Amino acid sequence: MQTPHFVEISAAEWEIMRIVWANNPLTAREIIDTAFQFLNWKEGTIKSLINRLTQKGILVQNTQTKPFLYSATIDQETANYQNLNALMSRICTTKRKEAIEHLIHNHQLSQDQCKELIQLLEKKIASAPLKIECQCHPGQCNCHSCS
Repeated sequence: MQTPHFVEISAAEWEIMRIVWANNPLTAREIIDTAFQFLNWKEGTIKSLINRLTQKGILVQNTQTKPFLYSATIDQETANYQNLNALMSRICTTKRKEAIEHLIHNHQLSQDQCKELIQLLEKKIASAPLKIECQCHPGQCNCHSCS
């Protein structure tokens, strides 16, 4: 699986991609039938999403098979990280801690996952700068660095 440059995936497209990632490769009919199990969408909507994902290069259609098989060109983990990194890049560097705190407070983690995060932070602190500077352009945020 190749890693294409970052491509925005809408929430609806993400639902289709999760089906493909879980069952790669699939026919359009298999994607549609799986989506029907939990999404209240019309068949035409799902076909449009498959076509849009193919046009974006996130899905590839194997025309050597009948019916055609659709495969992901990017794995789910890479897509997750690309989207998360894009989101974090839009948050002022001085406010990213609060964003991470929000995630920790609002999303369930196992005890083992918490321990792993603590260990990661303990390693990170050794090379972390004393202060993070704002990366925003003047007028884009209200932190003290931009005043």
